[in-house]
Amino acid sequence: MKNLSKLLYIILGIIIAICLFILFCGMNPDVSKGLKEWIAENAPKKEAAAEETTNNVATAATSEVSVEPEPEDEEDSEENYEYNYDLTYDDYVNDWDPSTVSQDTQNNPEYQDFVDAFLHPQENTDDGNYPEDKSDMQSPQPKIVDIEDEEKAKERSEKLDYGDTGEDLTFDPLFYPYYHMLNSRGQALYKQIYANALAQKKKFAPVLSDANDNEIFSAFCCVLNDHPELFWVDISFYTQYDYQGKAIEFDFKFYKNFNDIQYARMRFDNISDNLIAGAKELESAYEKELYIHDVIVDKLNYQHNSLDQSAYSSVVDNYTVCAGYARCFQYLMQRLEVPAYNCTGWGGRERHAWNIVLLDDGYHNVDCTWDDSGENYDFFNLSDAENKQHRRMDFSVYLPKCVESDHKPKFAAKAASNPSVTVNTNGDTASVTVNLGGSGSSRPYHYNVDSDGNVIRIDD
Repeated sequence: MKNLSKLLYIILGIIIAICLFILFCGMNPDVSKGLKEWIAENAPKKEAAAEETTNNVATAATSEVSVEPEPEDEEDSEENYEYNYDLTYDDYVNDWDPSTVSQDTQNNPEYQDFVDAFLHPQENTDDGNYPEDKSDMQSPQPKIVDIEDEEKAKERSEKLDYGDTGEDLTFDPLFYPYYHMLNSRGQALYKQIYANALAQKKKFAPVLSDANDNEIFSAFCCVLNDHPELFWVDISFYTQYDYQGKAIEFDFKFYKNFNDIQYARMRFDNISDNLIAGAKELESAYEKELYIHDVIVDKLNYQHNSLDQSAYSSVVDNYTVCAGYARCFQYLMQRLEVPAYNCTGWGGRERHAWNIVLLDDGYHNVDCTWDDSGENYDFFNLSDAENKQHRRMDFSVYLPKCVESDHKPKFAAKAASNPSVTVNTNGDTASVTVNLGGSGSSRPYHYNVDSDGNVIRIDD
């Protein structure tokens, strides 16, 4: 009881003190003015501090964030250059140098029609019906610097080693055709570039000191074409040559979206596991192909972003361009042990990427990007003759010929009349049945939603 009385006296004392202070401020305007100025001066600082704390917590919580580029030291300043978006078809033809392609590949008559169509096109790819503004593939572009100062070149070269040369690596020609297009010198550079990319070693000395810029460029392009899983590697890179023309440095440019590449790789692997889960038990390569095609078309939206040339934009995220569609299809099919290749060239009026897939009846062209713009499977399992709005370019002219296929979906959205949709929900899973009207067929889907909110379809 005594303690309660003391507490009441203390509270009463505080109330009296506050009242006296208010009365004092009312009788002395200068004190009130000073107090207001102090509050006005310190309130923004507290808000800024709170905002900074919130931003730091958000940054630590995710591996992919929008960040301002960190200041680079003088040694890395050469990496800052603008990508050239204004190259024309003729520019690509004039820049093409097949000297790194093996003689066996160059002399194979199977590829001559593709080479001729690339270098001396006779037909327009923009004839016919195709989705416009759905072709935004970008080719790798290097930054090449020559160091004329002998001392500076020597100092630079002494800082670097080869990193991992990858000399013991082997690549199955059925899954990695671009490696096997190269001659032995190109293959040595390919192995080193791949091994150091995988190890996330950003700078190294080329294993061939007499390598020219085309050899390094060709090896880099072939690595990216074969390996969509290297999603953190940007399409731009940087090379240095000394005063004698000796290659002394290769620099990757890694996407700055990733604060923690290991964490991003974990997310990439986990989500790709979910995406292919429903296809693993399917019997034929065609069933797996159709499943992955439909998952991609349902999942993705065509939209530019800072990662749209990377498979991360399409496997983990849901917004990408044709390059992301193609790399996603290639990677998921590889995971299902079905050979699928990233094919680059010209689509309609622009640079474009699509896929080539191997089924039991041969190789076929598949364009998930353009199928995502229509209602039917208009660009699914086409021969080269049927794939008129596409023209292969660069190393893709050495991919296998594509033939007609009997493997076509048995349902088509345009054939349906008044389709009905039935949805049954159970927790975080929705079962959706689509009845295609007059066709009398139904197509069931099951969707799972992961902890990140990504919708993943599993067909029955």
